[in-house]
Amino acid sequence: MMKCAIVYHYLASYRQPIFMELMKSTNIEFTLYSGKNSEINIHKINIELANKKISDGGLRWEFLKNTWIFNKKFLWQSGLVNLSVFGKYDSYIFLGSPYHLSTWFAVIIVRLRGKKAYYWMHGVYKDKPRVHDFLKLKLFYKLPNGFFLYGNRSLSILRKYNVKPYNNMHVIYNSLNYVVSAERRSLVSEISIFNFRVKYFKTALEPVVVFIGRVNSIKRIDMLIDAQSALENSIDKVKFNILIIGDGEERTKLERQITKLGLQDHVYFFGEVYDEKIISEILMYSDVCVNPGEVGLTAIHALSYGTPVISHDNLNIQMPEVEAIIPGLTGDLYAYGNVQNLAESINKWLLLNPIKTHEVMKACFSVIDNYYNPNYQRKIIEKVLNNKF
Repeated sequence: MMKCAIVYHYLASYRQPIFMELMKSTNIEFTLYSGKNSEINIHKINIELANKKISDGGLRWEFLKNTWIFNKKFLWQSGLVNLSVFGKYDSYIFLGSPYHLSTWFAVIIVRLRGKKAYYWMHGVYKDKPRVHDFLKLKLFYKLPNGFFLYGNRSLSILRKYNVKPYNNMHVIYNSLNYVVSAERRSLVSEISIFNFRVKYFKTALEPVVVFIGRVNSIKRIDMLIDAQSALENSIDKVKFNILIIGDGEERTKLERQITKLGLQDHVYFFGEVYDEKIISEILMYSDVCVNPGEVGLTAIHALSYGTPVISHDNLNIQMPEVEAIIPGLTGDLYAYGNVQNLAESINKWLLLNPIKTHEVMKACFSVIDNYYNPNYQRKIIEKVLNNKF
């Protein structure tokens, strides 16, 4: 059986489903390598899974020592060089970050040994790369055999600069807990949506726009509230309510904004929620998810429960998951930084879909079922490593 080592800085909890999926492989034995500590506050996979058998839900997982340096911008992983020299693996998958200094050495050693090396990475997604982007394109990205990418935009830019042959670059997208979301999703009825609306607001007639994520300045929830106010005070425009899942440092400021605009009855702060059963119900019964900032995995989360997504159109700063938004089908894109256009995009969507239809939900499910799930990711990775792509 072929063997592959996957090297990460640390294992974030949302990655657990894809790693669990890779453990099921019957033709490649995957082993995870990572440090235990992170440079940011993020929920990580329980390291006790390294002590459990695969058959009992464990992970084939070994540990490196992370040392963050220069204001935690750069990382050195002790043990990685030894792994690259002595590791008995046919292939190695590294995070494609040039800030992980030990990765440079490890990739070069792996290639010198005649083993395959790949980067699992975002890549470059700016249409006008900056100086440090060119360092990646012309140097760091030249080191491995190929890439596993999160999106097609990065693929197109890498092709533009002839970084690697096309057949060495593979888009595998991103994923969350597909099994759980698939089990909990349903084609909700109109009456159940109406009943959901009156749980939090005074009327069942106004659609519910949901936001889920950290309540901070980066998410630009203030723009969503301004857009709501613009439609509320316009004639012949769709009025809507906002339900916010999450908490953060911007909440007090947003509450003042809501009071100033007289929207207290139209915005509900649900607060932080970690129970996926509760989150799934809120997302399923909401009519559209709006994230005025960079959307990221929020798009995958919402679409997994049949809820379309609206976010901005500046692809130079967007996250790759924005590609799951198909305008007019699974959501829409508004002109970046333009509150009026955001209001128009929401109004346009809700005019066409005053209540979420089964057709809309099926379109959202389809994107997730076809691409944004661990099964799809595993299939592509196995094909590439087995030279069958």
